[in-house]
Amino acid sequence: RRERGSMARTQPPKWSVNIPVRARGMVLAGESLFLAGPPDVIDKDDPYGAFEGRKGGLLWVVSSKDGEKLAEYQTEAPPAFDGLIAAGQRLFLTTTDGYVSCWE
Repeated sequence: RRERGSMARTQPPKWSVNIPVRARGMVLAGESLFLAGPPDVIDKDDPYGAFEGRKGGLLWVVSSKDGEKLAEYQTEAPPAFDGLIAAGQRLFLTTTDGYVSCWE
């Protein structure tokens, strides 16, 4: 039982996995969870490269049932913050270089 306004978890999560993406966008569509962001890497020669968009972006698809990786795609630029939406059996991704991609 939660107290009103409390964000405290009362039960453990159904599943938990580490992914190599710094999620800037996340959307649940059916039984798939889509996560998009720059890669979670630190290059010793360019430590801010991923954060500043020089390492492109990643789109990961995981099962909402158990967190199993279903697919992974690379993008030339990282996604814009909160730039991921699902509608009409399609996924739309907006990237920091001004493009909108439609994934079926």
